Amino acid sequence: MTVYKDGVIVYTRLVKTVIDLDDDLLERARRELGTKSKKDTIHAALRMVAERSERMEAIRELLSIDRDWTGLLEDDKTPGDKWDAA
Repeated sequence: MTVYKDGVIVYTRLVKTVIDLDDDLLERARRELGTKSKKDTIHAALRMVAERSERMEAIRELLSIDRDWTGLLEDDKTPGDKWDAA
């Protein structure tokens, strides 16, 4: 639970939850995300899913720009790491 006052976080309470996890799936996610711990992996995965709609909206805005996108992937200024994808 996070409490805001005038747009500033004044209190955050983390909640501990006991859940059964698929160890193989968790390990695959950890390798893909480059995280070290189960906690970091779960937080990174949750963050990625929670922010997905924002990334998709940004992509839609870019695609709505009237431009010839041909050859963009060959441009040397195009980011190339796995975190650049939606």
